[in-house]
This record gives sequence, C-alpha cells and structure tokens, in this order.
Amino acid sequence: MKTIKGVKISPGIAIGPTFFFKRDQFPIPENRIQASNVDKEIARFQQAISKAAAELLQVRKLVLEHLDEDHAKMIDGQLMILSDPELISLVGQYVRQDNRNVVWAFFEVLSSYEKILQETDGYQKDRAVDLRDVKRRVIYHLSVDDAYLTPNLKEPAIYVSDRISPSDLIHIKDQGALGIISQIGGVDSHVGILARAFRLPYISHITNIEEVLACPEIVLDADNEEIVLNLSNENRKIYDERARQHELLNQKLLSAKLVSSSLDGVPFRVLLNIGFVQELKVIRPQSVPGIGLFRTEFLSIERNAIPNEEEQFIAYRDTLQAMKGRPVTFRTFDFGRDKLMAMLDLEVMHRDIAFEEWGGIRFCLDNPEILQTQLRAFLRASIYGPARLMLPMVTRIEDVLEVKKMIEIIKFRDRFPLGVMIETKLALDILEPLAGMVDFFSVGTNDLALYLIGVKRDEDLAKNYYHPIIFRSIHKIVQAADRFSLPVTICGEMASDPFALVGLVALGIRSVSVNYSAFHAVSDEIRNIRILETLTLKKQLLQEENAVMLYQLLREFYKNQMCAIPRK
Repeated sequence: MKTIKGVKISPGIAIGPTFFFKRDQFPIPENRIQASNVDKEIARFQQAISKAAAELLQVRKLVLEHLDEDHAKMIDGQLMILSDPELISLVGQYVRQDNRNVVWAFFEVLSSYEKILQETDGYQKDRAVDLRDVKRRVIYHLSVDDAYLTPNLKEPAIYVSDRISPSDLIHIKDQGALGIISQIGGVDSHVGILARAFRLPYISHITNIEEVLACPEIVLDADNEEIVLNLSNENRKIYDERARQHELLNQKLLSAKLVSSSLDGVPFRVLLNIGFVQELKVIRPQSVPGIGLFRTEFLSIERNAIPNEEEQFIAYRDTLQAMKGRPVTFRTFDFGRDKLMAMLDLEVMHRDIAFEEWGGIRFCLDNPEILQTQLRAFLRASIYGPARLMLPMVTRIEDVLEVKKMIEIIKFRDRFPLGVMIETKLALDILEPLAGMVDFFSVGTNDLALYLIGVKRDEDLAKNYYHPIIFRSIHKIVQAADRFSLPVTICGEMASDPFALVGLVALGIRSVSVNYSAFHAVSDEIRNIRILETLTLKKQLLQEENAVMLYQLLREFYKNQMCAIPRK
C-alpha cells in the first residue's frame, strides 16, 4: 500500500476507478457523412462561427468599456481567425471532398494551423493560444451535447485532471463522479466552494498524476489529505466502512433539522449559500430558514455566457418557489477576474494582470445593459417569494445610488430589501453612510481576508480567519449595523470553522450563511452553544494582536465550554 499526500479542498472519502480528463483533448468523431448531408453540415459550421463571433464581440465590448483599445485588441486575433476565408474554405473542402463531419474537419484544420505556430518563435507562437480558444468555442457550438468540451464519465469514478473548471464540476456531479483530484486548486477557489456544496471529496496539489492513473482502483481520502494506492484486503474493510459513514453523513445532511436559537435561547439563523438551482433538489426547504447568498454569476459559469433575461427569470423564480416562502438573497453578478475567466474560458487573458481589480458591482455598473437585464429578471421573479437583492464589492456610496436609480426606472414593485456585501477596506471606511441607505449587511470573509491581508484566493485562507484585523473589522461592521438596526450575516467560509464561529458569535453575529456541506455541522454547533457565555471572549478577541494566540484562545474556549455540552 502506498499513499500520496495532497491538500484537502472538500472533505470526505471515495473508493473507485479514476477518470482522466484534459480539456484540450477532444474526443473528435471521425465519421464520414452522406453526400446528401454536406450542405447541412456546412450550414451548421457557419452557424457555429456566427455564434462564436457574436460572443467574442460581446467580450470585446466589455473589455473596451472597462479597459482600453489595446486590451480589446486581444480579442481581435480570435475574430480574425473566425473570419479567415482560407480557414472557412479548407473546412468546406474537408466536408465536401472527403465527406468528413464538420467537427472533424474543423478540428483538423485548426490543429494543423496550431502545429505550424507552435514550431515558430515569439509573437506567432503566442497566436497558438488564440487558436486554442477559438477551437474550444466553435466546437462547443458544433456539439449537440457538449461531449467534445466536457467530461463524460461512463461509470462512477474519481475525476482526475490538471485543473477543473466550475462548469466541468457541474457536468460530472450528475455523471457519477465519486470525487476529484487535481494538480491545481485552492480551498477558497470557486471550484472548491462548489465541491463542498455538492459534497464531493476533493484533493489538489497532486503532482504525480500518472502514478494515480496507473492504479485500477484508488482511495481518495480527503479527510486525511492523501490518496491510497494498491489497497490491501485488510485495509479495504476500514476504508469501506469510512466511505459508508461518509454516505450516512450525506443522508443526515438531507434530513437536518431547522435551528432557530442557541442552547441558551438566543435567536440565531443558519442560512444556505447556493450557486445553482439544482442544489435545491437535494434539500428540504423546511429544514432551511432561507438562502443567505445565491451566487448569480454561477449561472453564467454554467453556460459559458451571460444568461438572458428569461433564463435568469426562470432561475430566480424556480428558486423562490422551491423555498416555499423562505427568504432568498440574490447577489448581483460578482465577476472578478477568476470568475470571468472561468466563464469565458479565454486562455489568452489568463496572464493579464489588468483584470485583477475588475469585479463586483463596479463591473455591472460599467456594463449597464447587463445589470438592467438582471434587475428586470430579479424584479419579475420577486413576486414569487420574499426576494432580497445584495450588491457585491461595494466601494463607494455612488454604487448604491446608481443601482437604486436603475431600480426606480424599471419599477416593477415598490419595495424589497436591498443590502450590500462588506468585503473591502474601502467599504469599511464608509460603513455608516452605507448603513443609512440599505436594509442589511452581509460580510464576505473570503474576500475581506484578500483585501485586508493581501493573499490570493487560491491559497488556503483558513489560517487568516484568525488574523486579529479580521475580527476587529467584523466588530466594526456589527457596531455600525447596530446603530442603524440592520441585520448582519456572515457569508464566507469563516462561518464554517467551529473555532472562528465562536469568535463571530462573541462579536455579536446572529446570522451566518454557509454551503450545504457545512450546514448540518454549523447548525449543530449553534444548537449546542451558550451564546451568553461567549460574550466573555469579546474584550480578549479585540485586544489580541497575535493570530496564533487568538486561535489558541478560541480553541481553548471551544474545548472547555462547548465540548463539555452533551450533543443532542
């Protein structure tokens, strides 16, 4: 038996064969077509080219509005490829003369171009990146069922890849994926958040993937951050039992009971974070008091395009109806660089640092057509349940004023709760003016750590949850909200950490929103905590300057106070 160490992204254990997927390796159908179908294939190709060009023109418009012409020119290379008469003629020849299906023909032509460019140096070699982006985009539109761009598991298996995109994860979760192994991926990446929401065990930072793939059956033990190869019969029984317990825990999550207060009777709400309507299929609405964060941008990642008004309306309406009268907080599109790149899947932009600060409500206000469409869809859907709207990455008073002006113009209904997510240093500087303009605050602790401490999202942020500046900032938010009688909800991963949760409660937090994988555990913690006892921690938390000492303080309190309480 051999073990390979990795980094836990999502807890759990899985046993089974592996399935390897590399995004650039398309399983191209190499079948000949009937002569009578040639014109139909050519028409299908022209339609795919038109759709790809329309998408790229939209991307170019967004880049030009936010940045400048130089950055917009990054898209021009791909548009030129799509309009290249020689390329279109060659594809047509392959179809008409060789009777190849158009996917095969297009792939062969682009691959031959790419090979030539790879053998050159400098600028021409960089153009190969444009070709790969165009190849993926056009084949996507040529594919009826996404089979040439997305994984297709034939049996339950552990998905293995160099990296996994949010859209890949969405596809494999319904195909029998048992777990995920990747070379690249962070705990607070959006894929990591999704994996925990779907309760898929996930380990990243595995460098020797070939050795994993060589084994016919492996154990993905995310809890212990390791992969087990060449499993012995004796150890098999142990892992089988652990896998069974993991499944029992999943079933327990489905039957979790609603918690409304702490052990000593203090009111408290544990809400749910979701990004897809499909997540609601595995929960009982009566066990969840509401959705504290619906990540609407994940609808775009799912489609690799910004959904239109009708698509958004249906998603928002279905969510409100599924929750049967429980409140749902919809966050407007929060397109940071990582999410935009995941949605557009443009390799050509992955290295451009100019996109680092582009995101949140500023992106939407810079592109008013996108925001107006989303607001119309939200307002149309809001009649189907108690809908709330939240603005992400607010940094200026003007951000809220501009959104309110848009809502007033659309005017589908008179009043609904409007809130902001506090997650930047600039927002911390204008808390009181913001509090006077909105109905609630949410705190995005993931991004708050990014902005206050200066780490990257793909790094493990858990250690930063105990940085004194985080707790002092949350205390400042709670104080400002209290002066205006505003509710405050913690929406980041910090609320899922049992020690950090104690600290949040001590500072006055009475509402958290977490992923479903953590929902039962957090509910259980709140159900068994004596909130009034945590208040003795507040002064120490705010005076502590050392993150290690702060962590030890919370851990000791948890050990001495909470672990002594018999669990119900």
